[in-house]
Amino acid sequence: MKKYIIYFIGLNFIASGIVLNISTGLGVAALSSSIYATSQIFHLSLGTASIIWYIIFVIIQCMLSKRITREFLLEIPLSFLFGYLNDFYDMLINIRPASPVISFLLLAVALCFISIGVYLTSQTNLVLNPGDGIVKTVSQVFHQPFYNIKNAFDISMIVCSISLSLLTKNPIMGIGIGTVISAIMIGRLIKIWNRLFNPVLFPETNIPTASQ
Repeated sequence: MKKYIIYFIGLNFIASGIVLNISTGLGVAALSSSIYATSQIFHLSLGTASIIWYIIFVIIQCMLSKRITREFLLEIPLSFLFGYLNDFYDMLINIRPASPVISFLLLAVALCFISIGVYLTSQTNLVLNPGDGIVKTVSQVFHQPFYNIKNAFDISMIVCSISLSLLTKNPIMGIGIGTVISAIMIGRLIKIWNRLFNPVLFPETNIPTASQ
């Protein structure tokens, strides 16, 4: 029961963090950049665009692992749940920063929310949202640390967002200094939460060393 509670809290942290990141006006979170561009270009809700991308992530996971597992299949209904959470927080949160200082403070909160959410959901070993599930799959297939793959994957989403905008002859949307900061910081923040909270929340797991 503890894991399910932590898992649900983690999902809400991620969804609210994504919306907070968009509210900063500094650029959306790196993982959400392609989702945001899709929603703006094709006039879809943030949740609908996220569902589309998450289904693509599930397909990629199956291709990389060369198998279809129960975990991958469960990511499909989770994609819809997470899409609805995105739309819920998008309606609930309506913040317009009055100054650049407030924007950067809001960005710091958003990145903490997203990274904590990713950390919590990944550590429960329950179903990951596909955006994190694909990172976990890549890290397992290529035997690389989760947080290193997370950084690389976030950067690849920025590239996808820019490419999608150029291919559809639209201006590049949602990319800014906040996007770059999120691509650099989220993976590192996950590593910090891993070291700080594992002894308390997940004492049964091993804490990775610096070399990991």
